[in-house]
Amino acid sequence: MIYDDVRNIHANYDAAFEDAMTVFQDKTLDFLGLTDLAPISEMLNTERKEIMLDSEFTDLVFGLKDKRGLHLDAEVDLSKDDMLRFGGYHLWLNRIHKREFITVLFINKPTSIREIQTPNLHFKPIIVDCFAFDADKILIDLKKKIAAGEPINELEIIYLPLFNSKQYTPTELFKESSALIKQMQADDKYKQKLYALSVVLAGKIVDPVQLEAFWEEVERMQNKIIEFAEKRGEERGEKRNAETNAKKMIAKGYDIKEIEEITGFSREELNIVVPA
Repeated sequence: MIYDDVRNIHANYDAAFEDAMTVFQDKTLDFLGLTDLAPISEMLNTERKEIMLDSEFTDLVFGLKDKRGLHLDAEVDLSKDDMLRFGGYHLWLNRIHKREFITVLFINKPTSIREIQTPNLHFKPIIVDCFAFDADKILIDLKKKIAAGEPINELEIIYLPLFNSKQYTPTELFKESSALIKQMQADDKYKQKLYALSVVLAGKIVDPVQLEAFWEEVERMQNKIIEFAEKRGEERGEKRNAETNAKKMIAKGYDIKEIEEITGFSREELNIVVPA
């Protein structure tokens, strides 16, 4: 991918994974068909950004309520070397978090490699064959539900570019999913999380030049949210100051209409009680 420096990488991925629990907690296991696992209860820190800067950072690591861990990752064309790398990371997560981990790999090309056996390691992850999902059918269903304001499974939007399509390239699927996120009836903060996670999980299959443009959109969305929060903070600060001044003016005998005129707030907005 195209980045100015490592600092920008960290900032972008921090934006993507911030509070990802709100997206993944309740729907992930049903989506994967892993209904026998304990529910997701927490998001775990991997520190992977500091130790594996050559990776694509597509992994998500969660804690389960039974104290085991769940690691989700994606790979376009799974090879033996990839399995060895994932196996090593699997052991590292076990050691760091002192718990048994379940690794789930999303792949979008058929492979005969489903496990790895060496004298020192037997690694058999759960493999989700994304090419078995019909992206075109899922996309039509998502469009109908979002247009009607009906609930959707957000994971279908996030993973859509990994699914099999007869009509769209992965980059085109990502554009479709991005447009759907913007149309959702949800607050900007939640949509920014979905958009950023989509960028991360599509990182290995979407055209890298276009992916950079998508990251810029994530940053614009984040800046918009920050600007809105700052504006709301300023408004609340002004209101608190007005309430304080109004109480002082009441104590000095000012008329309530005069107070409203001076502060610019109504009696109800100021939330003050005028003595009888």
